[in-house]
Amino acid sequence: MFFDEFTQSQLASWPLARGNYERLRNVIYRTIDFEGFQIRIQHNPDRIQSAVAKIDEQSLKARACFLCKGNIPPEQISFDYNSALDIRVNPYPIFDRHYTVPAKQHTPQLIEGHFQDMLAIAETYPEYTIFYNGPRSGASAPDHFHFQLAPRHIMPLETDVNRCPKEILWISESRETTIESINNYLRKNIILHSGNRKQLTDTFEKIRSVMGHHIPNDPEPMMNLFAWYENDEWWVVIFPRRQHRPWQFFAEGEENILFSPGCVDFAGLIISPREKDFNRLDAPLLEELFSQLTLTDEQFMNLRFTICDL
Repeated sequence: MFFDEFTQSQLASWPLARGNYERLRNVIYRTIDFEGFQIRIQHNPDRIQSAVAKIDEQSLKARACFLCKGNIPPEQISFDYNSALDIRVNPYPIFDRHYTVPAKQHTPQLIEGHFQDMLAIAETYPEYTIFYNGPRSGASAPDHFHFQLAPRHIMPLETDVNRCPKEILWISESRETTIESINNYLRKNIILHSGNRKQLTDTFEKIRSVMGHHIPNDPEPMMNLFAWYENDEWWVVIFPRRQHRPWQFFAEGEENILFSPGCVDFAGLIISPREKDFNRLDAPLLEELFSQLTLTDEQFMNLRFTICDL
């Protein structure tokens, strides 16, 4: 397929990316069991720059945007997805096929006006999951709009959506669009699925709007967002958030844990750049860390009540 040829061409001509993908073969994993689901942990030292990225306004202004075409390495090739978006090999991979989908123009990381693109990409490449980190929810480039692509079923979320019991929150009058949620999942979640593109888009926009009344909303409601296309239907998963990083990220000494989760982590694949954190993470600690970032029970209950009235 085209993506495989594109990746092989890039790895053949780009030593930095080739070395990083070769090292990816040697990363190690652990699996932690929870009631009804699992979380995997990947020890990946090459992801440390993303994990510790400073995203305050001063730091962003002090560095060149690494997603703008004028600043990318000469070896990195872009191909046009459409008039607004490119697709590139991610040189610091989490997966053996990992792509970035940046805007051609330097525009902020805001999902407004781009959700239709997300659905279109998911339909065009059904063998991939497309995901979006909000600007305060794991994005290391909040100043330049981008999606990312990962092979389907590589993150536990996609299995859990089908396997874990879900509660129905809302069904459209036409019964074409459903909103559900997995209970007791460690990370509060909203799941939409529909074969009606317009209805799904309208529903997502309503949810995005009401989320802003229940969680931090600067410059948009904090969220991690996924989409994939399967059996003539789109699946969209939203993880609303109330915080970017836990207090342990900023702690000193032994209390410090390099835990700065984005989409992939919320989808059940924790990326741990430091070996000591990789070995330390267990079920109680992950529960404590995620409890600081996901919505409280009260926040999510209020959001659910609002969604039920859509």
